Amino acid sequence: MLVVSADVSDAVVAVRARTRSGVPAGCTGCGRLSAWCHSCYVRRLADVTLGGRPLRIDLSVRRLYCENASCLKVTFAEQVPGLTVRYQRRTPQLQRLAEAVGVVLAGRGGARMLRILNVRLSRCTVLSQLMRVPLPPLVTPRVLGVDDFALYGGTYGTLLVDATTRLPLTLWEGRDAEQLGRWLREHPGVEVACRDGSLTYRQGITTGAPEAVQVSDRFHLWQGLSRRVQDVASAHRGCLPAAVPPSVRAIPHRSRRPRRTPGRGGMPEGCSRPSRL
Repeated sequence: MLVVSADVSDAVVAVRARTRSGVPAGCTGCGRLSAWCHSCYVRRLADVTLGGRPLRIDLSVRRLYCENASCLKVTFAEQVPGLTVRYQRRTPQLQRLAEAVGVVLAGRGGARMLRILNVRLSRCTVLSQLMRVPLPPLVTPRVLGVDDFALYGGTYGTLLVDATTRLPLTLWEGRDAEQLGRWLREHPGVEVACRDGSLTYRQGITTGAPEAVQVSDRFHLWQGLSRRVQDVASAHRGCLPAAVPPSVRAIPHRSRRPRRTPGRGGMPEGCSRPSRL
């Protein structure tokens, strides 16, 4: 493309540019190259800041005829690689910045961070860009964490987490042993399954991955240990005084201070009511 002019002000840096005439472009439908111009129009693109100022690119692009008679598209708009994307008013560089900030800070925090960088995007826009980010490929973890998750009032779901990377894998509604077993059969390779004390998850892991070692998570380990210690202490409560050494039992207990009985009018003996001035 050719840069026509660049206007710098305190508010924005405006760059006017146009594509080169006579250069063929690929059809967005069939991919065939064409240089047959239909018309021109201006696209206004937002880019990352330049010197702390917002950067706006007014790009004049061509609408071309597709020379392939069998193509469903009669005309198409040319795209500049690395600068324009179909149906987007932001450059790919600004798009990647908004996605990265959205992944780290989500909606409100991402919008505040972008405002510091002098990029004006709302929290809804940041969330919409975050939803467009493709999910990473699912890799079967060696250590799998299984637990329930409260979706909303009275409705729970099952959450699977990679215990090594601490990243969530999937989430579905309900706590079903059959669904958990089916997921484990479709993703073989789990060696250790860390779960809570639910019998449903125990059955699902046994059905889907019988060779995996089932362990309890940290919270339920401490909870089970504390309950067991409490049961043992309650069962042997009568044996505890006999286990106390005689030297400790011979130490006299500190006597409590005798309670003074109140006199007339509810005041202790030896005290009088304060005189009225």
